[in-house]
Amino acid sequence: MTATASYFDAVEQRRREAAAALVASDPSCLPATPLQIQVPIAPSASAAPLCLGNEAPAPGYMAFEIDIGSSPRAVLEPRIALIAAISDYADALAAILDAPKTDVSAEITAFADQADRLARFSNFVAGTDLPNVNAAVASEQGQSLVALIAFASDLAREARQTKDVRALVIERGAVVDRALAALSVQVTTWGRGAARNADDLYGNALFRTYIRNRASLSADQREQLAARVFAAREAAKDGPARAAQVADAIDLAAKAQGGLRDALAGRLTPQQRRAAARLNIDRITRALGLIASLATPA
Repeated sequence: MTATASYFDAVEQRRREAAAALVASDPSCLPATPLQIQVPIAPSASAAPLCLGNEAPAPGYMAFEIDIGSSPRAVLEPRIALIAAISDYADALAAILDAPKTDVSAEITAFADQADRLARFSNFVAGTDLPNVNAAVASEQGQSLVALIAFASDLAREARQTKDVRALVIERGAVVDRALAALSVQVTTWGRGAARNADDLYGNALFRTYIRNRASLSADQREQLAARVFAAREAAKDGPARAAQVADAIDLAAKAQGGLRDALAGRLTPQQRRAAARLNIDRITRALGLIASLATPA
């Protein structure tokens, strides 16, 4: 969680820089959000200011609104918290496999606490905080999260009775699969859209500034500005790949908890139970490691 927060901080800093670069690229713009800009739609459109006040777009232009206030942290943080919750859940299943009579109340309580925390992210449960996600996915996400939270609450009540935990996991554990599957789709979609938009916006704004001011800049100033343009455009290429790392981690977590649940349902020797526990805890560890690697963005 600490490593992921570091990545979010870096992304938010780039978003702020993108907003500042856009405002600075044209004297018609003010540091406000959302920004009302106008973009040309006709090849013959004359030059016009980038930003609009209350006036209508110039001939040959259309108005376009850019919201530069949404936070990547607000979008992804509850989703990373869900993976942390699933790891607590997997810890409990692995403990039962390793020693069937063990007390897993601490692990189950941690899972329930994390799930309860997710319930407070109202936009997350509703699926409304992600752009460009169709209504079906959003609806599935909401239903899956509500089911997951209810499952965690019921599981916490049974936490001191291993046999009851085992029965409940076998009966209703598939809700975890559905929640993680919907989450993977959302994160991937976010990476293709919002995660890349800030870097694209930043690069385009810097390029606009370069075009408008290159005649009045010194060679050194043009070089510095050009370097920032190239860096911003390279960063934009990385957005989907970094979101894909999160999706890969989610898929690993899903596979891990599914494997643990299947092992609980089977008749295994003590050695087989311990092997299944080790294998799937290793998957959870690798999943969290993938997310931790995001702490050092390129």
